[in-house]
Formats: sequence, structure tokens, C-alpha cells
Amino acid sequence: MSNQILRFLQLKVSIEQAKDAPGIVMTDFFHKIEIVSPVSWSEEYPEYMVNLELFQEMELENFSIEGIFEVIRIISNDGNNAIVIARFRGPVLMLIHQIDECWIQTPSALTELNGLFLTVHGTTNGLKSFRDGIKQLLPDSVKVRITKDLKGDWIAAPKLPERRKQVMDLAVKRGYYQTPRKCTQRELAEELGVRQGTVAEHLQSAEGTIIMSWSEQSN
Repeated sequence: MSNQILRFLQLKVSIEQAKDAPGIVMTDFFHKIEIVSPVSWSEEYPEYMVNLELFQEMELENFSIEGIFEVIRIISNDGNNAIVIARFRGPVLMLIHQIDECWIQTPSALTELNGLFLTVHGTTNGLKSFRDGIKQLLPDSVKVRITKDLKGDWIAAPKLPERRKQVMDLAVKRGYYQTPRKCTQRELAEELGVRQGTVAEHLQSAEGTIIMSWSEQSN
């Protein structure tokens, strides 16, 4: 795969086009469900950090929509927006999860007004596999575009300082954000050769940057 050119696929699906898709039921509970970052690729179902724009203050502990969506960890919830780790079981994200050569990327979101906007990054073969699969799930009127350039209406996740990104990437890779956690801050610190307090500081700062950025974009 290293010699192949990576491209982007962008998919726009209106509320009307998605009316029969199982995942559209999520807009009965949230104004917007926005992907922030993937968390796990190895599990049976994909897990993502997502930003939820709430209709009203609601209890998200153990919240689930059968066969579609399950909150497995709450990072923050101020009553208007919540950052959570969630497991997705709907057909569109499961299709991406099952294709080795493509993966979801920001900007990607489902909103009650605009429907689904999805950005997928991958090899030409991987994106073609996704495009062929999505034709079986959505109406023929849905337009799919494969391009070298990323275009979209939303801002991507914030850029982190290199060292902070390194710590966050390792935490994700080692399963720190999975439920239950697959590693501790102490184990991450030992692997990085730094103090546990340094790891905690980097993770807290990175999480804060992500949460503030996506909260600001939702207003």
C-alpha cells in the first residue's frame, strides 16, 4: 500500500435520502453527531470519539440506540454538548470498518438539518470498495466523489504539538481510551521514557484542546 496514492472520498446524504437508513434515528436524540477521532479499529465494532450536540440536557451514562450506537465512556457533558467514546453498529460505519484500505476522517458528521456528510481516506482500491458497498445501502441519487483534495464545510480536528500528538497517538494505539482501558498512564510513561505526570499533562491538554475546538465549532 505504501506505493499507492491515498485519496479522499466525500459523501453527502440529505435527510430525505437517508430516511430509510437505520442510523438516521440518531437525529431523534441529537442535533449533531460529529466524528472527532477514531479510537479502536481492532474490536468487532468501530469506536470513535464523537462530539454530540444535545437537544437538551440528558443522561448519557449507558445510553444506547439498539443496533446503532452505544456510549461507552463520557469525557465531558455540559448539557449542550458532550464529548464521548461511542461504539457504532450502523451499516455505513461498519462498511468502513470492514475495509482494510480506507478509514473515516474529519470532517464527518450527521445533523438533523443537513443529513450525513462523510469523509473517507484510503487507497483507490479501498475507496472503490466503499463506493460499491455504499451503493447497496443508499439511494442511487446519492453522489460520491473521490478526489486528491479534501474539501468540506466543517473544520478538521485541531492540530496538536508534535510531542502531545505522539502521546495521544500512543494512548489510542495501546487502548487507553477503550472501555475497559487496555493500559495505564504509568505503562504509557514507561514506554515513552517519561514521568507519569508528564503523560497525564499531555493527555489532559490534548483532550482539552479537542473538546474546546469542537465545542466552539458547534456554536
